[in-house]
Amino acid sequence: MLAAWQPAPDLQTVLARVGDYVERYQGQLSVLVADEEYTQRVTGRRPGAVDPRRRVDATGEPDERHLRSEFALVRVSDERRWLWLAFRDVLEVDGRPAADHGDRLRRLFVEAPADALAQARAIAGESARYNIGAVERTINVPTLALEFLAGSFQERVRYRKRAEEVVGGQPVWLIAFEERARPTLIRRPNGGDIRARGLAWVEPATGHVLRTQLDPDMGGGEVSHISVSYARDARLDLLVPVEMSERYDTSRGLITGRAVYTNFRQFVTSVRVR
Repeated sequence: MLAAWQPAPDLQTVLARVGDYVERYQGQLSVLVADEEYTQRVTGRRPGAVDPRRRVDATGEPDERHLRSEFALVRVSDERRWLWLAFRDVLEVDGRPAADHGDRLRRLFVEAPADALAQARAIAGESARYNIGAVERTINVPTLALEFLAGSFQERVRYRKRAEEVVGGQPVWLIAFEERARPTLIRRPNGGDIRARGLAWVEPATGHVLRTQLDPDMGGGEVSHISVSYARDARLDLLVPVEMSERYDTSRGLITGRAVYTNFRQFVTSVRVR
């Protein structure tokens, strides 16, 4: 017996599936923690020479850094809405224990203190000080691009179907997106807007997101890309980020990074900010 023919979905239908999937994906995960091995490099620094013996530039910052961290995806509530936070708690910097670590993530998510949201943001900001290069950033987290695909955010974004491809043996749509509303999701340290665009490789039948690329507009001719690949975790039966690569091409040098994620595990508690 032949299967009944079904017409190909249109872009609006696929976006609805993607939006539902991302919302569901976030809702399934109260707390998800993984081990992250993250290497950053800076080349072509200007100005200042690099001492090749110490791999340190004239300012004393290394041109390569390796971070070992716990990376957490956290769903918290501020009583008005659920917020999806992603950040890292740095355990080691270039093989040495990070200062003032003290198992902060475990205390934060298990004990659920009243100021959990503030503490989570403080950990995210504090870990950013270990980044090297001239770009001040907290956007180097693998799940950020999903925020631009969530159903509740789609009215702020323009989408178009760019192509059909095959990823991991699965037929996917390559969907381009561009933020159009202000204030933007990504902000400058001074509060200014950073408009973002990107690409998402999605299964049109399920809305599953298999790969993303996020390109924040840094301005001034500077180029930035953050690419993420997802794979199914057998224990959790979920697609999880397994690799992130980043590139910031600036007038003060090229910054590249690669992070690999393993050992995903789920806490059974949720954090509610009181």
